[in-house]
Amino acid sequence: MLESKPGILIVSLLLALFMFASANKIFEDFNLFGENSGKDNVTIENVPVNVKYDEDNLFVSGAQESVQVNLSGPPSKIKQLQTTQDFTVELDLTNYELGEYEVDYDVEGLPENVTATPLPKKTTVSIQNVVEQTFEVQAEVNESRMSSKYTIDSIQTDPKVVAIRGGEDDMARIQYVRAMISGTEKITESITENTDVSVFDGQYNKLDVIIEPSKVDVSINVEENKKEVPLYLNTIGELESDYQLDGAKLKEDTITIYGEQSVLDEINEVYADLDLKDVGESGSFNTQLNLPNNISKTEPTNVKAEVKISKK
Repeated sequence: MLESKPGILIVSLLLALFMFASANKIFEDFNLFGENSGKDNVTIENVPVNVKYDEDNLFVSGAQESVQVNLSGPPSKIKQLQTTQDFTVELDLTNYELGEYEVDYDVEGLPENVTATPLPKKTTVSIQNVVEQTFEVQAEVNESRMSSKYTIDSIQTDPKVVAIRGGEDDMARIQYVRAMISGTEKITESITENTDVSVFDGQYNKLDVIIEPSKVDVSINVEENKKEVPLYLNTIGELESDYQLDGAKLKEDTITIYGEQSVLDEINEVYADLDLKDVGESGSFNTQLNLPNNISKTEPTNVKAEVKISKK
């Protein structure tokens, strides 16, 4: 048959029809050749939850912002849904009154022969009258961020006040509105970081409320740990044999030392050593400060002594 002209025309027509049907997905939902037989099961992460309620007068807490959704159905449809995510997860509370309820999540907009299971399947929500107030934000710094050589000179937030919206029961429990500087990098200079604002009750339980703005800038000014202590002169060595020391006095009575606080706490005075063997006449001479190794710097850096000598 294929050797005749009619046979060739028939085969060509069948091939053309098959290619047209494939291009237009006519066979997509048929189990031809076993390509779409059976079912596929996939889980899609972080599907947003649409909560329906009277937002002007009520506040709902306890609903997740997103859930997982397990889809089951024909492979072609499941593949399409993975790409488009053309469905929604609903939590319809429009007919609920004030109170606490266990409510199912509903998956809407699925094509025929596709089933869905949200994970979790349900949640416990609290419906309250809405309250909105403003609160001052208190900034905090994780102690692990601070270098042992620095202390906080000042800390402030911008803006200083945030608006908080929530259920009347939760709003009455608010005790702390905090912006915490976390992370691991040591703070050794003044910085500004943008960080989340969190709201807590008296037992530091985090409250489910809406905060506007949800982030604030926290500016931290730091300074090196320092301590001012008395400064004393200590003479070592001897003058040449034909000279005598008539007097020696430091130009400063105190010195400021910098370093780790634990080291500073142990120091109550500092001595400046003057080696008399380097003194050949009256005048001003550099001294050597006698400091522990963990002192990072001093003010002043160099200390001079005024020395008077004369011949015997």
